[in-house]
Amino acid sequence: MSQATTNLQISVEETAAWSRKLVVTVPEGRVKSERAKVARQLSKRVKVPGFRKGKVPLSHLESRFGAEIDRQTQQKVIDAAFSEAVKAKELDPISAPRVAKVSYDRDSELTFEVMFDIRPEIKLDRVSGFRLSRPEVTVGDEEIDAQLAMLRQQQALWKPVERRPAASDSVEVAITPLEQETGESESQPYRFTLGEGRAIPDVEAAIMTLDPGSTAEFTVTFPDDFEDEEQRGKSRRLQIELRQVLEQELPTLDDEFAQSLGDFEDLEALRETVAKDLLHHKEQEVEAKLDHEIVDSIIQANPFEVPDSMIERYLDALVGPPPEDADPDMADQAREQARPAAEWGIRRTLVIQRVAEDQGLEATKEDVQERLQQLAKRMGRQPGEVRARMAKSGELRELERRITEEKVFEYLKEQSEISIGGS
Repeated sequence: MSQATTNLQISVEETAAWSRKLVVTVPEGRVKSERAKVARQLSKRVKVPGFRKGKVPLSHLESRFGAEIDRQTQQKVIDAAFSEAVKAKELDPISAPRVAKVSYDRDSELTFEVMFDIRPEIKLDRVSGFRLSRPEVTVGDEEIDAQLAMLRQQQALWKPVERRPAASDSVEVAITPLEQETGESESQPYRFTLGEGRAIPDVEAAIMTLDPGSTAEFTVTFPDDFEDEEQRGKSRRLQIELRQVLEQELPTLDDEFAQSLGDFEDLEALRETVAKDLLHHKEQEVEAKLDHEIVDSIIQANPFEVPDSMIERYLDALVGPPPEDADPDMADQAREQARPAAEWGIRRTLVIQRVAEDQGLEATKEDVQERLQQLAKRMGRQPGEVRARMAKSGELRELERRITEEKVFEYLKEQSEISIGGS
């Protein structure tokens, strides 16, 4: 591609792998022309006593608004020159330009420096020949039983009982802090299941000594690993009222239970479906891990840097803005802890994009249409309706990205030796 013609003086400095600094000089004629244009536009808007809009003499305009004319001229000249310079040098900025060292005089040329990051164009010399392992996945009866037990819990009923609570019971309590230093103590109602860690161990132990409807006072101590560091090891005097105990009533694991969950003929059909779902989930996990290992192998074989601006934007999306009352040090620490994951995520994206471009594996219109038809069939809708909804929500671009990734990883797996076995 030929570079654009310009009358600017432009020098380019590579300050880092994907960072550039431009030093741009704008000719005197362009500066004067832009300043005259700014002055004319301003004269049409401002009100000066004794003159109609657009008829203010230049001398009056300069005396009252000269500084503003200079400010606008400088901004407009720099904005236009930067846009022209990056086109002329065929650069693709991905970060906001950082302008510095502006030298401006209304009667001479204007010079400025501008720094920014450019879009990385990585080169992958090796994407094949790696030795990887795909673990063999199976599903055991104990895993199926555990999943069925979870389904039973989800369908369980809670019934009130007149006895002291035990682990796995749900309790309704009112807890009142005693010996408060300021103000009256207020009773707070709670409902939780014993043994799930919703309350500290001393509180749960105290509750299990009570009969429904009874109230007693207890001294409890916060454990050393309590979430609130200030409360660790401290003791509190509490009044606890046990209002109700509820026992979980699990449905019988039989054909009737299976039929209540969906289109299952009997319990055996439910077990078969659960086994298939578990196997599918495990296979997805294995493939995701294998994809991760392939990308890792490519990155190690083709090391490259990523722009800081890309990392910062990724962190913004990954961590999100901190709450208004957040500790700045804690917020900075959270970003730093997430930085390795952000850098790896960017490298992964760049690798996939590069392989897709090099091998012509981007999602085609036909790929997208076929996937839309599959989705529409499962949803019982027309493909056009599904496309319109996904395009409006932004999901269509995500579908294209996902199809591209699938094609890239299918290609990459064909280029390496993948043995079956291991864990």
